[in-house]
Amino acid sequence: MLFEDLEPGDTVSFFEWPVEPLTVIAREEDANVGERVRVEAEGSESFLYEVDGYLWHYVPEEEYAGEDNPFPVENLVHDSTD
Repeated sequence: MLFEDLEPGDTVSFFEWPVEPLTVIAREEDANVGERVRVEAEGSESFLYEVDGYLWHYVPEEEYAGEDNPFPVENLVHDSTD
């Protein structure tokens, strides 16, 4: 699964996020990182984005303020059944 292929409604997971899979909500532009993908899991929104060929996951919530945020994503898996 490539970052460029993610579309609204897709569900993805990855090793570094061992909770409920993330559902793609929308693609949008960001002034800092360019194109990013807004995702949702368990009622919380976060973002996936790619910089220099590396995929990152950013959670804009205070509970992650002291942790590595954003953090790198490896082995992104498309969970949706078509």
